[in-house]
Amino acid sequence: EPPQPARIHASVPFAAAPSVSNVDKKMKKKKKVIPPPPSSSTLPGDANTIEPAVAPPNQKPPPPLEIEAKLKPATKPRHRSNVPSAASIPTLANTTRSLVHDTLGQQLPSSPPHGGSRGGPHDDLNNAIAIPKKAKSRTDYAKKYTPEYEPHLACEDVVRGLCDGSLVSGVLRVNKHNRMDAYVTIPGLDRDLFIDGLSRQNRALDGDTVVLVVLPQTKWRTKSSSLATSTATSSPACISSDAETLAALWNPLVQPSQPPAASPSSARHEADVGSGIDRLQVHVDAVQSHLKAGQKAQPTASVVHILERADVSYVGVVRVTKQNVTLFDALDKRLPRGMRIHNMPPEYHRNPHLFATTMLCLVKLDQWAVHYKSPTGVLVQVLGPASQVDSDLLALLTTNSLLRHLEPFSPEIAASLPVAAEWTIPQSELDRRRDLRDWTVFSIDPSTARDLDDAMSIRRLPDDDTFEVGVHIADVSHFIVPGSALDVEAQARCTSVYFVNQVLPMLPRVLCEQLCSLNASVLWHMRKDGTMVADAPIWFGKTIIRSCCQLDYATAQLLLDSSTTHDIAWPQPPTGGHSKQSIATCVRQLGDIAMARRRQRFATGAVQLPRPKLSFQLDNDGNPVGMTEYPLRESNYLVEEFMLLANYLVAQQLLQHGPPCALLRSHSPPDETKWGNALSQLDKMGVHLTNQQHLTPFLAQLERERGPVVLQTVRHVLTKPMATAEYVVVEDRHLTDRHRHFALNLPYYTHFTSPIRR
Repeated sequence: EPPQPARIHASVPFAAAPSVSNVDKKMKKKKKVIPPPPSSSTLPGDANTIEPAVAPPNQKPPPPLEIEAKLKPATKPRHRSNVPSAASIPTLANTTRSLVHDTLGQQLPSSPPHGGSRGGPHDDLNNAIAIPKKAKSRTDYAKKYTPEYEPHLACEDVVRGLCDGSLVSGVLRVNKHNRMDAYVTIPGLDRDLFIDGLSRQNRALDGDTVVLVVLPQTKWRTKSSSLATSTATSSPACISSDAETLAALWNPLVQPSQPPAASPSSARHEADVGSGIDRLQVHVDAVQSHLKAGQKAQPTASVVHILERADVSYVGVVRVTKQNVTLFDALDKRLPRGMRIHNMPPEYHRNPHLFATTMLCLVKLDQWAVHYKSPTGVLVQVLGPASQVDSDLLALLTTNSLLRHLEPFSPEIAASLPVAAEWTIPQSELDRRRDLRDWTVFSIDPSTARDLDDAMSIRRLPDDDTFEVGVHIADVSHFIVPGSALDVEAQARCTSVYFVNQVLPMLPRVLCEQLCSLNASVLWHMRKDGTMVADAPIWFGKTIIRSCCQLDYATAQLLLDSSTTHDIAWPQPPTGGHSKQSIATCVRQLGDIAMARRRQRFATGAVQLPRPKLSFQLDNDGNPVGMTEYPLRESNYLVEEFMLLANYLVAQQLLQHGPPCALLRSHSPPDETKWGNALSQLDKMGVHLTNQQHLTPFLAQLERERGPVVLQTVRHVLTKPMATAEYVVVEDRHLTDRHRHFALNLPYYTHFTSPIRR
């Protein structure tokens, strides 16, 4: 594991406001050097709003505004907007003036700062703060310091708008290729709300929970007629109508049903909240009716309030302007450039330009006022030199909230683990588990794999065309007591993290790599053509296995391609009295069944749009020195087919005999509008795909006729509208069509496999 660089604990500006008396004393000391204020003596821009100055002649004074959030330490995980009392507003404004004055060493006028000169977009300082060189007239100040953004609504107005349905809320998504485009999904609308440009985004960032007002229909975005025509009649790829083939492949025993009727208690609860929902639904229905009337339009909206900032730290580099102001540019292009940073470490001040050109930094957003083009930020940590792999790995872990994986497991957890060299299977487990140690059980994994959590077996039954297939998954739950320190730590880590040169495990390595004899197994009967034996029992239970051989994918592929084993170099010979020939026979039997099954799955509507994967060559120190495309072989598909089937069978068992709440893996069909746009785009490329065609056979034919480059392009276009799979809970075993897995074309599916890493 890479050593973690020493952290620089950042001091948080604006964390504590001095008393009014201290501020007054400080301002009196500097009275001679501060130019006389042209209007109000308060400095707008603290928090996310302003205290308006006196209006110039012949101009209506702006409406009174409220500060939306108290100044808090920026390192607090998440904060919601809050409104301080009116009496505290001048104090916060004056405090901000004093701290900015001390930090930058500038004499700031009392009039509002400007977010940047509109005539000089190339001046770096325009992204920070514009400091006038001399006093201006009131009219000049009114023209120069026009706010960059609209003030956010006060909290009471937001609450009122959300209650009466005139405002909506959701999580902002910013286009990673063009930060001018942002979207929010609203339940009940067929299309996302489009937030066009930085002004309408109004200081909200990707992942923020925002409040929006839907703009009039005259301001909605219109789409091209070609796309609109395709989307009006387009729908996702259809589920196969070959019910007989699907039934033979899966033998489903649970059928989807209608959602259960509401109980009297839930009906009363819905009545209590129904009035507010009804008011919101009136507005949503109105927008939806306009969508149906004008298929070319996409509704637009503006952000009027930020309910909750995303708890995100940003990785990037700093730069130094000609005025010696430190600005931060995040590597994420969805963020504004030029965040002002005031708490740089001593090594920065010793050589700012060298620091700026070599070091990666971690920054959190602090404040963003209406007169600033970019927010202020707080330096959280210096990650290290940008040219080092360890710095990049640390940046990845930090931005994805995975730093916990770098920490060693606690002494309490270590003390609870068995010692691999001394551990033996307890007699109590021998008595209650099915003993499969004399079976031919083996694993097929990548050559570098260490967390071996699945194995397979196959036995020919008296009927020559029928086999008993077994999937055996490491029973790590045997070693984890619910609610124990290890259980809590595994929940916090959630998953193993795989880098090019190392793995950061979810569970201690002794459980992942050395204690694999206890398993949870699924055994079922199959025919050679890949179909299930409908009337055969399916066995689920705890077992004891002894893996006799650990194969990698390359060796397994050699066994599939060859009829002998003489010329094959095995990573390690079989153990327990099993011969190479017996292992080879089992691999070939599994391969024949898997390939027959795979052909039928994709012929009946299953969808797969694989992306090329990279394989890296490492030197003796574990550093990558080369890369190639990772080859996908039939041996990979062999393992995939049986893991899919085992997961499906376990999902079925949960729905039939499991607890009231079953955890499934669901995958929704692609969005109709996006799918129609994709088909229209393919039409322009000369690739004609209809909704009646099964996708996988179509792509296979396309590769044969037009080559791999066209295939990869079409896959990329079709991947965009696809939804992301998610975990769902089925309550009281009421399965519905929304629990389907679209890509696998299955009514239900779960994740039974790989408990070591997820």
